[in-house]
Amino acid sequence: MDHLSEPSMIVPKRTLIGLLFGIIVFSLLLSNIASADDDEDDGDDNDDGKELLGMDGEDLGSVAQVLFIFTLTIVVWKPGHIWLQKNAKDYFAEPKEVKKSLRKFNKIYMRLHYWIGFGAVVVGGVHGLATMSEDNGWMYWAGWAGMVIMSVTGALLLWKWPPKKVRKGARLIHAQRVMLVITIVLLVVAHD
Repeated sequence: MDHLSEPSMIVPKRTLIGLLFGIIVFSLLLSNIASADDDEDDGDDNDDGKELLGMDGEDLGSVAQVLFIFTLTIVVWKPGHIWLQKNAKDYFAEPKEVKKSLRKFNKIYMRLHYWIGFGAVVVGGVHGLATMSEDNGWMYWAGWAGMVIMSVTGALLLWKWPPKKVRKGARLIHAQRVMLVITIVLLVVAHD
C-alpha cells in the first residue's frame, strides 16, 4: 500500500476533465428532467395500446435511458483505463498482472459497450415510434439521430473493411464530445 501513499505522478488534466464531464453527464441523465419523475399524473400516456414485449412506450424509454447511460460510462472508463495502463508500475506491486487484468476487462467492457449501445438506439427508436404525440418530436428525433450517427461511426471503427480515411473520419466523429453533448441536451430537453 506504500505505492498509493506517495504517487510519483499527478493525474493528467485531460483525465480529470473527462471524469468531471462524465459525472456531469450522468447527473444530468439521472435527474428528474431526464427520467420524467416530476410528472404529476401517473396515468398511462400511451392510450393507443402500442406495446412491445409487454412494455408500453414509456417503459421502453426507461429501458433505453438505462442502456444509454451504461453506454456513456465509456467517457469515464476509457481515460481511466489508459491512465491505469500507463501508470500501473507506479501504483501496483504487480503491474504486469494488473495490466493483463485491465486488458481482459477492457475487452469485455468494449463488447458490452458495442451491443448495449446498439440496443439503446433500437429501443430508443421504438420508444419514439410508440410515443410520437410529443410536442418536441423534432428534438427527440434529432437526439436519436445523434445516437444513430455515433453507433454507425462506432461500427465503422470495428470493421476493418472501410478505407483508413473512412475509419479516421469515423473516429473523429465518434469520439467527439460536442456531438455527445448535443445529443444528450436534445434528448433531455425533448423529454422535459
